[in-house]
Amino acid sequence: MGKVKNWAWDCAEKEVDDIIQDYIDNKVEMTEAKNKILAVNNVNLVDIDEHNVDEVLEFAKQGI
Repeated sequence: MGKVKNWAWDCAEKEVDDIIQDYIDNKVEMTEAKNKILAVNNVNLVDIDEHNVDEVLEFAKQGI
């Protein structure tokens, strides 16, 4: 079971990282990036939810 969870976590993290990079590169706007991140399968494994997704994107844009 641990291998499956790690695989799901890795997949979610990569997909979120790609979306954040698109946001940083101005390929997508904040609202679209937010919606895409919240739609990622198993996004909860990377500790992102509707309460902190704005913060995650703002910190990424600022380089924090």
